[in-house]
Amino acid sequence: MFRGGRGRRGGRGESKRKYGFFRCTKCNANWESSHVYEKSPSEYYEQECKKCRISVSPYKVESIVCKMCGQEDCICTEEDRQKRHTDPNKPHRSDLCERCKKGLKCI
Repeated sequence: MFRGGRGRRGGRGESKRKYGFFRCTKCNANWESSHVYEKSPSEYYEQECKKCRISVSPYKVESIVCKMCGQEDCICTEEDRQKRHTDPNKPHRSDLCERCKKGLKCI
């Protein structure tokens, strides 16, 4: 069964979880998050830089599928995880997440 589109369900504004790459515009800190969601078709919820506490939009968003093992629920070994890859099991900082702060919990 095809499940294309933007991952919307039930018209409640929910979207499919994505993997995002962030860069703070103030201090140039970089981070990744496995909890990125669409706010609208062309905009994603922001996350705060943990150092500067300014809100940042992801500069790149990808499917949550791990590029090394090809699974949504990553099955890579610890050795595999030492290499850089999209990790769907990365911890989520709710205190830095715009979506969580609005009461739309990511996890």
